[in-house]
Amino acid sequence: MARLTSASRAKDKTLKSKATPAETVSPPISDLAALPRPVAAIRDKILAACATGDIEALRIPIDWNEVRPLFERGAKHPAGTDPIEILKSLSFDKKGREILALATAVLAQPFVKITRGPFVSYEWPAYAHAPTPLTNEAELRGVWSCVRFADLARSNAEGKPHAMRLNVGADGVWHYFWSED
Repeated sequence: MARLTSASRAKDKTLKSKATPAETVSPPISDLAALPRPVAAIRDKILAACATGDIEALRIPIDWNEVRPLFERGAKHPAGTDPIEILKSLSFDKKGREILALATAVLAQPFVKITRGPFVSYEWPAYAHAPTPLTNEAELRGVWSCVRFADLARSNAEGKPHAMRLNVGADGVWHYFWSED
């Protein structure tokens, strides 16, 4: 059995003391003027692509990133799979129309500002990250407009629907657009 030296014990103690930065989440924000310019720009590009009704138009905002955004958790497709093909496969109609409608619905909702140490990002819809009680029928419809057809019968631990989430860093990098599971 190897003995720990005082130097290795000190190093181990230092590693354990470095905690993950605390996450702070803002209350839901509806004012788009509160978005940093790069975040507003990628949001506008995504919405413009969705407005065309053609999933191929999403290539422009996808390729704006140096690294492509993630569209599902885990390695469900081989590396290098065309992101448009992934989006089509996730869409109920297999042509991407559902994904375009979901992205539009998600970006129409209030958002939250998430801060983890020096990293700041913005996530839509606000209730998916920081669930708050829904106060009216319009909010309830907003929640359901962000749920994929394939996820309608599923719910999370709190009994709420699995909503799609879209996250963009403060620098305008689109990180992900995926279901809440």
